[in-house]
Amino acid sequence: MMGRMAKLFGGSLAGQLVAFAAAFVLARLYSPEAFAHLEVFALVTGIAAALGTGKFEQALMLPKSEKDALGLLWAGQRAVWLTVMVIAVLAWGTAQWVAQTWSLEGWTWVALGLPLFAGLAAHSRLMEYWHHRQSKVENVALAQASGPMLSEWTKWMVSGWLPLGGLSWGSGAGIGLRWGVMRRGLAATCSSAAPWKKSPSSEAVRAHRDYPTWVLAGSAMNRLAQWLHVLLIGATMGPLLLGWMGIARRMVMLPLSLLATSAAPVVFKSAMEQADGAPLRRLFFRVFAGLAAVAVAVGTAVWMAPDGTTAWLFGEPWRGAMDVIRILTPWFVLNFISAGLGSMFHRVKKPKWITALDALHLTAVGAGWYLGTLHPEWFGGGEWGSLRGIVWAKCAYYLVNMVVLITAVNQHHDEDR
Repeated sequence: MMGRMAKLFGGSLAGQLVAFAAAFVLARLYSPEAFAHLEVFALVTGIAAALGTGKFEQALMLPKSEKDALGLLWAGQRAVWLTVMVIAVLAWGTAQWVAQTWSLEGWTWVALGLPLFAGLAAHSRLMEYWHHRQSKVENVALAQASGPMLSEWTKWMVSGWLPLGGLSWGSGAGIGLRWGVMRRGLAATCSSAAPWKKSPSSEAVRAHRDYPTWVLAGSAMNRLAQWLHVLLIGATMGPLLLGWMGIARRMVMLPLSLLATSAAPVVFKSAMEQADGAPLRRLFFRVFAGLAAVAVAVGTAVWMAPDGTTAWLFGEPWRGAMDVIRILTPWFVLNFISAGLGSMFHRVKKPKWITALDALHLTAVGAGWYLGTLHPEWFGGGEWGSLRGIVWAKCAYYLVNMVVLITAVNQHHDEDR
């Protein structure tokens, strides 16, 4: 397990070091409004990556036979094609309205490429889990390193031509390269499970129908809850604050999220190899302690940073971003721990618990934004009451999530053996 995690961490670290270093240049080339464009682009592609597979990637490692696994791959690829068609209708049909509502000048051009990039992001996730099923993480690590490299280089190259949309098109280029690296060596596998062919195992698809129902519904609520702040804050407080939130996500949340998503499949695979009871609990709490240590280190570093850090690093347009980063960091670090451990819910066979928690997450975010907007004095007052309300709600949710997961692991015995 440690060897696979080291390779994945190495790939993530290489990519994120490039992204981290590039931010110091890109923030001086692009305005906060351009980062607001990137936030909305990331919202669409991020939701598509998580939902566009029908969540069949989460089930890929469960079947013992390759035939059953290919059946699930077939179902996942069919879901990806459906996702592309749905996003094409929505993105192209609403492009002008989105540009006006969120003050995103030039968004209509970015919307043209959204279906393609969303489909590539979703299919990459499906292939990533297939690689994990085979315990071959080299392509995954390479994709995590090379995708950000091309993405940041493209953003820099087109900054003079596309001052608002360049960040989004650069991210799309990175998504494309990541897909290409992931698919390397899987052409025959993907073809044998092509969605226009007969399913290699319709029985496996039926046996895992909880995934496109319960798990997909839960993930939809979870992703909407994770990105709802972009829609709410962008529409009510404008692209400047949304851009500041974008730099916060880029500098703090994105590196943590990539580390968590790299660890989650490996943790899942290792958990499947552990016996129920004490061995499973030992693995869980060992991983929990490691993730918590990283979270504490990141939180401490952010809180100790001087007030003018973002202005010094990125220029005067970013002076207020340090305050926003501090507000958001508790949410970011708790999300990191929860994401790294989330696959354990599948190990202990609690898909309905996931759905219930995701419903709570979505409800909490909406309530936090509403209360923060209506009663900003409850969250320290000031112009950022709605943002603080969202953060408080998210922190409360992630703490509940962890308590429920610990309870599920401790109570699990031999249900799935």
